Amino acid sequence: MDELKYLATWVKEQHAQEYILTWLLNQPGLWWSDGEAYQAATQKSGKLLREYVKNNQKGDLFQGIADKIVDDESWEQVALSLGRIIALYQDELVRLQDYSRRGETVKKRANNPNPPGRSRDSFEIQQALPDPYADAITGKG
Repeated sequence: MDELKYLATWVKEQHAQEYILTWLLNQPGLWWSDGEAYQAATQKSGKLLREYVKNNQKGDLFQGIADKIVDDESWEQVALSLGRIIALYQDELVRLQDYSRRGETVKKRANNPNPPGRSRDSFEIQQALPDPYADAITGKG
């Protein structure tokens, strides 16, 4: 048990930023809620993130770890990292949804008769909507 306490102390002192980031990523509801940690990440606010962590420290292993990060710049870095992770996660989720939709389209076409002049493997790509602020004659904004 003493070895675990020593390891926990070492992690707190040497890798506090990474430890806090890992802890934040494991918080339930972080991704979908409009909670404090999510807001701090989207606003890239180290100050909000520090307050969230200090208010939510629980357990002997985590107690006091927020005090190990003293300068505002370090908190800003943690907030930026968390924001990038959330953005990547959301981008990947959109890709999975797009992939799933394409798969459903292929299944529907496989079950329906093939319309004349069209390949089953082709996808309909919706054209972009015109810019409402563009000049009606030139089409430029």
